[in-house]
Amino acid sequence: MSAAAHERDVIILGIDTAGPADSVALVEAGEVLASLYVRRPSAFSRSLLRSIDRLFDWTGCTLADLGGLAVNVGPGAFTGIRVGLAMAQGLAMASDKPLVGCSAFEALVAMAPGWEGAMCPVLNAYKGEVYAALYHRLGRQVRQVMSGLVVAPEMLCTLVMERTLFLGSGVKAYGATLTAALGEHAVCVDTGLEEVGLAVSIARVGQARLQEAEIAPLPVPRPLYIRSADARIPRGAIQTQSATQEVPPGV
Repeated sequence: MSAAAHERDVIILGIDTAGPADSVALVEAGEVLASLYVRRPSAFSRSLLRSIDRLFDWTGCTLADLGGLAVNVGPGAFTGIRVGLAMAQGLAMASDKPLVGCSAFEALVAMAPGWEGAMCPVLNAYKGEVYAALYHRLGRQVRQVMSGLVVAPEMLCTLVMERTLFLGSGVKAYGATLTAALGEHAVCVDTGLEEVGLAVSIARVGQARLQEAEIAPLPVPRPLYIRSADARIPRGAIQTQSATQEVPPGV
């Protein structure tokens, strides 16, 4: 480990390739050391490696200085998810560092730490549909109350029973639809961060999860696709993920 790293807390490398922009970030104790995004990413891992190398150059960190890595497992672009996960797994294996998988849903929820009550991270899934999940925050505790699904925004509105914070790229595409159907029950926030990547929030969630790793072993990161790559989902139909996840307290 470099001399500079001895003076630091745990540093996490966040990787996000599931959205319209590839992004990487180095986060220490919740603070961003450096971040970078590529608006039009390549389907290959070469540009991703260059971005990570640039972060290391800017900060003086090395792979050996990291306390762990965190990667966006989806939902999102199928190729992007596979590239990011493979890159993160390779770097973690080469450096013998722990790897944390974080969904785009968790990353979005973590970006609204002051909200109490229901939250619905919603991502534009195109084809007239969104990826969505429901969470609830009470104090420092956040729990997922509805598994991730792909659904038409009109159908999503029928699943919302209380005042809910909507955030994510789906708000930019369908915020008017949500507001028209739900009225005051819909609080829509267009973060805009999906366009520059979620790596910073991914790293922060990963850091919180690594702090709890001694209590509960880290699960092996697996891609969260939700929608089948080959099947065409009829408008209004719902397809859910197979398992729920919980955001670490305090994220």
